Amino acid sequence: MKNIFLIIVLLSSTFLTAQKKYNKPFPIPKTEINKTAIDSFENAIKKDISNKKIAGGTYLLYEKGVIIASNTIGESDVSTHTPLKRDGLFRIQSMTKPISSLALLLLQEDGLINMNDRLDKYLPEFASPTVLDRIDTLSGVVVLRTHPAKNPIFLRNLLTHTAGFPGGFSPNQKVLYAATYKDVTNYDLTHFCKEFAKLPLDYEPGESWEYGQSTNVAARVIEIVSGMSFKDFLKKRIFEPMQMNDTKFHLDAVDAPRLTSLYKLDEKGEMEMTDPGNVSSALISGPKVFTSASGGLISTLDDYLKFCTMILKNGIYNNKIIAKPETIALMKTDQLPSYINGSTTGNPDKGFTFGYQIIRKEGDSSPLPEKSISWVGSNCTSFFIDPKREVIGIYLTQNENYSQIPSWENFYKWMMKAL
Repeated sequence: MKNIFLIIVLLSSTFLTAQKKYNKPFPIPKTEINKTAIDSFENAIKKDISNKKIAGGTYLLYEKGVIIASNTIGESDVSTHTPLKRDGLFRIQSMTKPISSLALLLLQEDGLINMNDRLDKYLPEFASPTVLDRIDTLSGVVVLRTHPAKNPIFLRNLLTHTAGFPGGFSPNQKVLYAATYKDVTNYDLTHFCKEFAKLPLDYEPGESWEYGQSTNVAARVIEIVSGMSFKDFLKKRIFEPMQMNDTKFHLDAVDAPRLTSLYKLDEKGEMEMTDPGNVSSALISGPKVFTSASGGLISTLDDYLKFCTMILKNGIYNNKIIAKPETIALMKTDQLPSYINGSTTGNPDKGFTFGYQIIRKEGDSSPLPEKSISWVGSNCTSFFIDPKREVIGIYLTQNENYSQIPSWENFYKWMMKAL
């Protein structure tokens, strides 16, 4: 009993911020978490801060309706020494994709589309895809050697990254891919899709997995079918019903005090700012035209928790039906055949659902348990959901060199140890 009392005392500070935000207490957790593991993870955050790899970070660990561990450490901006707060706004990058994926699935739920529909039914520019064989040069001019794709692209391919589209991890079309993204923020999803459709595919649709921008194509389908902008569709069907008021694509000047600064590591491994957390940020002063379904959302720790708990509870949030259970089941079920691996490293233990990476089999490749779903953002954000144990973990910080941040790299490991 003495040990249990000590754990509760140590964790009591965890809930103060959340209690203040929502003006109501969270129930005292019944789980006796491994405080040593939590301390080790928080020390890893502090070490990354002292080593000048990140400015600060915020995280939470949630189990069966209760936040059992949470903290916000460090600064929002190192030059101004602005303290990082729990309600800080983060560029969540590819953590946008699960939200965008649900949006497309809601149209299927409405009976307006089917995941087995051909993409060219909605976007004719993708009617005759070609597959890249090789890239030649003739007198300095790039010549693409291609052949017509034997398979059409289906809507399901968009959410599972099996459309064949070239992605950021593709070495084959690096120059062409970069050319497609030139000044991308100045244009809308219509322009993005028309340009993207001009690129040849890297492989036959449905026959391999390549992580990329196919969710942006899905967003354009949403616009065509719903008759609404992608931004407005998300607001109406997901954000407003769930009171995700801090989740958006672009910000106003009033949001500047909560916006975190974005950094990257230079050639010397030192942190340099790439986007400030003030009114000069591109998110506030930029064109505000491109609504990237693949990685454009800004959100907070608590807003993203709302979305994760809704997924965990099969489409229910605060007694509101956001999506039907059968829709959410598609996001928790591996949608890839066993011979295709949903991983940038080709790991066979990982598949892909409509929106998430899923652990097919527990192994050395990930500390997460079987059937856990997760994903990350390239600005050093990460989360996971373990449906069986009803556990959610979220970690947000801001650095473009995410693979060089130890606290981010080991987040899953420490959270599993804590449980």
